[in-house]
This record gives sequence, structure tokens and C-alpha cells, in this order.
Amino acid sequence: MKKLKNIKLLSFLFFLGMIATSCVHDDDFSVPEIIVEEPNVNVNTSIASVKAMYDGFNPVKIEAGDGSTNEMYLEAYVISSDESGNIYKQLFVQDSPENPTAGVSISTNATDLYAKLEPGRKIYLRVDGLYIGEYAGLPTIGVQQGDEIGRIGVEDFEERILRSTVSEELVPRVMSISEASNPARLSTLVKFEDVQFPNGLAGVEAYGNLDNNFGVNRPIEDCNGSVIMMRTSGYSDFKNMTLPSGNGSVTAILSIFNSDIQLFLRNTDDVQMNGERCGGGDGPGDALALPFSQDFEGQASGTGSAVSIEGWTNVNVNGGTRVWEVREFDGNKYAQTSAFSSNENPYETWLVTPGLILPEGTSPKLSFGTKDGFNNGNALTIKISTDFTGDVTAATWSPLNATISTGNTSGYGDSFVPSGDIDLSAYAGQVVYVAYHYVGASNGTTTTYQIDNVSVVE
Repeated sequence: MKKLKNIKLLSFLFFLGMIATSCVHDDDFSVPEIIVEEPNVNVNTSIASVKAMYDGFNPVKIEAGDGSTNEMYLEAYVISSDESGNIYKQLFVQDSPENPTAGVSISTNATDLYAKLEPGRKIYLRVDGLYIGEYAGLPTIGVQQGDEIGRIGVEDFEERILRSTVSEELVPRVMSISEASNPARLSTLVKFEDVQFPNGLAGVEAYGNLDNNFGVNRPIEDCNGSVIMMRTSGYSDFKNMTLPSGNGSVTAILSIFNSDIQLFLRNTDDVQMNGERCGGGDGPGDALALPFSQDFEGQASGTGSAVSIEGWTNVNVNGGTRVWEVREFDGNKYAQTSAFSSNENPYETWLVTPGLILPEGTSPKLSFGTKDGFNNGNALTIKISTDFTGDVTAATWSPLNATISTGNTSGYGDSFVPSGDIDLSAYAGQVVYVAYHYVGASNGTTTTYQIDNVSVVE
């Protein structure tokens, strides 16, 4: 009898096992989503309202305007993911899954956020007691650390973030590179179409630095020559992948570092560049790989013979006809300009190199030679830009420390004065433009300058 009972028990257990097994589809081993109740909170502030509290200086404590200690919650949608390692200890959120009016960065010591706070997930964030400030120009919610914004502790962060049951499909805002400077779009999900990586980088360089874990900037250009930087962490799992060689779209989080607008990828699925490349439109032309040199020997020379080399920009910003010209002396050609008899006050002209690709992990050096003639004042400066797109007045230019010929007040020197090796390693991993900027006046400084043997090498 006892043996019969055991047989019946085993049969019953086997039957239960068969039922349980039949409920699982073949090859489906996923864990079902845990159903939780929607948090019951009073949403009484917004991302835009919190950002408006910041005064532009030190971090400002987030608190109710009436001085009460009431809890303050905002509603937002997660747009970032730290799964690839390109974003770290940072959560980007915006106020709507489509056409957001505001976004913000949240600084935290928490990691592996993607496991619970995946893109599209609606959240509620308790912000009272936290601070709103900036990190390198990017509006950020965090804690106060002196005069700076710091990371929210893990426990505090987990208590303040409430995960909604709602998850929406994110629709990135399609925009042009020229529109990316709008501060209202910072920390939102955006998409650029008909873009590509420049020649010399596309299909050649990797997303990141292969030799170390430093972050790098990679330029992305549109077909009008406008450029925006994409930031890749040295710890991202795609840093060794080669940049695509085609044209297409990129979806990313719009950010800023000091004055430099930049993009953060979540993963390479957000880069779809399989189309036919464009030629750069009316911009300054395709970027060139190093080594780079120009001695002007292939140019026609003489009065009125403007420097006209593919990829170079030679412009008088005041609309005058005189620009940098190719001149020749004793069988040697060079670029020359002067305000003398220009009838322009001021006389301002720029001679800008093509875009030059400075490989990451290198220490590129710029060098050239100069002569001055009939010197009655300094009129030449050497500058560099990473955002030049064809309009010298719209780009950001930084001065370079170069040795420039001087002191020849009644004629010209016997030989070109070497500029010295100008270190460009601070710009490694970027496309740069070098400018020879002359500002004089027909009734003032009229010094003549000659430039030759421009070179940039690794």
C-alpha cells in the first residue's frame, strides 16, 4: 500500500513538471518582466523649472519657492544608456519621449543604470535637497561640492529615482549641425542626417584611441562642410571599431564641454552610415591626412595673383579685392600680403589651410617660415580652429605661439625666419585649420609679411 502511494505521488509530481515545462516556449529562457505598481507621487516641478533656478555661477539648492520643505518631484524619460561604457556615472533625461522642451544630466555614483533605467523608461526624480549647476557648461543635477556640482551617492540616488511602469519609444529630434548650438537642446536625444566622418578618418581610424583609455573627439561633417564633434570614451566597448566610410545618420545625446558642442553615442547601432558620401559642399573641403606641406611653388605668381589652392581659404573679410598673393623672389615662391596702398581701414585678410587630421595619440608639429618688410607694427597672428566651416568670422580661433619675423623697417630680411616647432598635441584626434590672420590699415600698420614652407607632421 505504501509503495502504491509513492508511485502515485511521483506520478503527480511528474505531471506537474510536464505542465510547467509546457508553459515555456522552445529556446525562450528570458526572465518575465516584474510587474510593479505605478508610483503614486505628486509631480510638482519640471526639468525646465529646475534648470531655471541656476544663476550661472555656483550650484543652487533645489527647493520650493515658498520656503516649504515639501517633496519636489519631476517627471522625465531616460534617453541614455551606460551599457556600452561610453557614458559613465551619468543619466540623461528629457521631459518627453518626442519633441522635448528640456533635458538635463544627472550626476551620480551609481553604475549599470541600463539594467533598470533603460532608454524610454519613464521615471520620477525627487529633486528637493539636490543642487542644479553646471559641469563644463552642461546643466547638471547633483550635490554640492564646494563651488562645483558633484555626484549623488548611490543610496540617495536609488531612493530618489522611482521607476515608472511606462516605457515609450524615443523619437530623436532631427536637426542640422548648425542648429546644434541651441542651448535648449542640450541633454536631449537628437539625430543628424546626411552626415559622414571626414576623409582620412572614415574607414581608417577607430571610434576611440587604440593605445590608451583617454577619451577622444571624432569630427562628423555634413554636406555643407559644417562639423560637430563626437566624444568617445576610452572605456567604451566599441572604441576599437573602425569608423564607417559611408554617409547617413547619427543619433546621439547632445552635450557640451566648455564651449565645444559634442555628441555622446549610446552604442554604434545609433550610427547608420551606409550611403554614398558627399563631397563637402561649399565648406573648406575634405580634411587631409598628415604629413602636410605647402611651398606655393605650383602657383602662378605676381601682383594680383591670389593664393588659390584647393582646400585653402583666402578671404578679405571687409569685402576688399586684395587678399594673400603668391609672389616670387630669386626663384622662390611664397604667400605675401600688406595693407600698404590698400585703401582699406582696416585691411583684414585670412589665409586658412585645409582641414588637417591630427591622429589621436600623436604629437603633431606645425612649422613655417616668415619674412617681414618695411615693418611699422605687428599685423600678423597665427591661429587654429576645430570648428571652421568656411566662414572665418563664425569660427572659434585660438592663438598659436609662433616665432614671426620682425624688425626689418627699411627692407626685407635675407632669409625666412623659422617659426619653431609648434606643438599641436592638444588637438590630437581632431580636424584642425591653421590661419594666417593679417590686420592692418592703409593709414596705419602696413607691414608686409611673407609666408613659406608650411608643414604639419606627426
